[in-house]
Amino acid sequence: SHRTGYPTHPSVPYLQGGPFRNVHRRMAGTEVLSPEEEQEKWLEDATTVVKQQAFFMKRALDNGNLRDALKHSSNMICELRTSLLTPKNYYELYMQTFDELRYLEMYFTEEMKKGRRMMEFYELVQHAGNILPRNYLLVTVGSVYIKSAQAPAKDILKDMVEMTRGVQHPTRGLFLRNYLLQMTKDKLPDVGSEYEGQGGNVRDALDFILLNFTEMNKLWVRMQHQGPVRDREKREKERLDLRILVGTNLVRLSQLEGVDLELYKEFVLPRILEQAISCKDQIAQAYLMDCVIQVFPDEYHLQTLEIFLSTCTQLQQGVDLKTILINLMNRLANFATAQPEQIPEDVKIFNIFTVYVAKVIQHQSNMELTDILSLQVALLNFALRCYPDRLDYVDHVLGFCTQMLGKLGTRKLEKVSTKYIVQLLTLPVDAYKNILTVLELQNYPELMTFLDAAMRKKVAIDILKSVAQFSTTISEPDKVEKLFNFIKPLTEAEEEDEEEEQVLDEDFQEEQYLVARLVRFLDNEDSDTLFKLYAIARKNYAKGGEKRIKYTLVPLVFCSLELCGVVKARENEGEELQFGCKKIFQFVHEICRALSSILPDIAMRLFLQAAKVADECEYESIAYEFVTQAFVVYEDEISGSRAQYGAVNIISGALPAMQNLSEENFDTLITKTTQHSAKLLKKPDQCRAVANASHLFWVGDTRDGRRVLECLQRALKIANSSMDAAANVSLFAEVLDHFLYYMEEGNEEVKPQHITELMDLINEKLAELGDDEQVARVRRHYGNTLRHIKSKQAEGDAGSLADIDITQAIKVGL
Repeated sequence: SHRTGYPTHPSVPYLQGGPFRNVHRRMAGTEVLSPEEEQEKWLEDATTVVKQQAFFMKRALDNGNLRDALKHSSNMICELRTSLLTPKNYYELYMQTFDELRYLEMYFTEEMKKGRRMMEFYELVQHAGNILPRNYLLVTVGSVYIKSAQAPAKDILKDMVEMTRGVQHPTRGLFLRNYLLQMTKDKLPDVGSEYEGQGGNVRDALDFILLNFTEMNKLWVRMQHQGPVRDREKREKERLDLRILVGTNLVRLSQLEGVDLELYKEFVLPRILEQAISCKDQIAQAYLMDCVIQVFPDEYHLQTLEIFLSTCTQLQQGVDLKTILINLMNRLANFATAQPEQIPEDVKIFNIFTVYVAKVIQHQSNMELTDILSLQVALLNFALRCYPDRLDYVDHVLGFCTQMLGKLGTRKLEKVSTKYIVQLLTLPVDAYKNILTVLELQNYPELMTFLDAAMRKKVAIDILKSVAQFSTTISEPDKVEKLFNFIKPLTEAEEEDEEEEQVLDEDFQEEQYLVARLVRFLDNEDSDTLFKLYAIARKNYAKGGEKRIKYTLVPLVFCSLELCGVVKARENEGEELQFGCKKIFQFVHEICRALSSILPDIAMRLFLQAAKVADECEYESIAYEFVTQAFVVYEDEISGSRAQYGAVNIISGALPAMQNLSEENFDTLITKTTQHSAKLLKKPDQCRAVANASHLFWVGDTRDGRRVLECLQRALKIANSSMDAAANVSLFAEVLDHFLYYMEEGNEEVKPQHITELMDLINEKLAELGDDEQVARVRRHYGNTLRHIKSKQAEGDAGSLADIDITQAIKVGL
């Protein structure tokens, strides 16, 4: 028993430390545990034994008793012979054992420093009777043996990797070989290593790791075929838990200094790919291919791309090639973004990917549409980041997707497929940051047609946001046409829009504000071309129907009026233009007419704004026509009393700004305004509007004091006819302000007598009223007016106001 490392028992082998100890304990008890509780119990029991045997091992080593130490270390390692633990729990037990074996390794290291021959220890541990502890001990001593340089590293490595073939149980073998790799990872004869030379070269290191990798992969694959079919899913989960043990070999390969591109291409990669193909296991093939992508440098991938992709087409049907290719393309795209100068010009990477993506789709005939589209998204992302100047690559991907979707003969797509199409359409917008570049893509608008209305709108919104974010100027008519074709979902009424109720939610308004803002990014130094751009915008805006043009046409009017000023300046310089001011004003006139029945208030304001610009450009007849149209809109479309009152005041405020109308035309317009003011429905509105209209007769050099007085007296008459006493006196106070203004302005028709009589009337009315809130507001207003008069008189520059006696009024008003 000292030689084997186990205490013996006549009927139950390995009872004290063997793998069947847990089974007997389970059978001996009557308690029924859940699978999770069983695992915890087994792990706890095994851990207890490991700690006990480790304690005895350390005590024996401290006493210089190596034979007892090896016996206890064998007992400790025997706990790893169990088949009861899940991979997760087995790994925990393995790590505890690994940590305890470090103490044994330190002992051998100290003996080496004392000059002991490591060959003796290397042969001694091989006397252990059970193969699992024998190999763990062999690796422990072997790592120190290599370090001692008493024998070539390559020979020891070869011996150890061959000896571990004796453990063919998948889980035990995987962890044993992982232990071998961990213990020797810093003792390989790599380039620049202290073990290079007589200890071997990088080829020997590669042979060691690749042989270990091959055997580990075989063990890993064998797990799939052990046990009943009903446990297939459980075994697959356990395999996935252990995959990192296999991948660690590839990580170590990538860390070898001596593995350059040539060696990787001619030796390392072919051996890995050969193992991936020969194992014929879906899980292993998918994992190994992804490992290659993740652990080796991107520069190597670029030079071995065709070899790698060719292998992908030889994998099992069930392997997820889509994920493999996407990971590779995304990794290379990131590399190209970080180091664009490293992309080799002699390797047509995009063409290679395109060919093999097509082969993969053909190889896996049952590939889902979502998988195909996700591949195309990755290919497009790769093209945009690696070859940003190659629009033909981008258009090729979009064209392939368009043709493929067209062959399906249906427009109904799954939600995931729709998501990928949206990515195909938004990636170019985000990458180029210039919509003019995206407009060159011929297949872009056709691909949009495969989306539903909501998704088409989303893509169109992203396009418009890009234009606004990067202030992209569109200056060519054909580009503007293309752009409107791209954003058609926002500018044209969809079929479902006609069926739904015409309710404007916030989202719709935000969409249309984006569309309306687009006109601000249309620009060209040539006024004729710019007008053509506006004409194209108007044509496309008009397709949106009444629901949309109320948002989109208004900015177009203002942009067109700005253009008039530029065109007028060029006309004055004698330039010959295709589109002069009259043509542009006609264009504006048509737009305003289109808005008249939809937004009469806005249309009237636009007519007045256009009239002002026409007046500044000295087109009197056009200005007169625009004002006339404003009156037409007022008369035909504006019906509410409050709206009419506001409209009349707007007209009254707009007309004085027109400096180039003839006296006759101006008189006609202001007279019409006064008439409309006097015809308002409510008396207070009539009074205020007529009082405001009086200022139309006191403009610039054309001042008619008599007609001003007539307007004010008419306003007083209307105010006096009001049946509400408080409202009546409030209107009197407001008209008094107008009288005072004209007197200060020097209107000789307004006499101090008019103001005195009006103040007496207000005093009389206020004396008859109570003290409610409305009356208090009138008193405050009237009091402020009196303070103004008093301050003017006190300054000594009151003019006619000096003849006004406000003594009695102050008593009432204040």
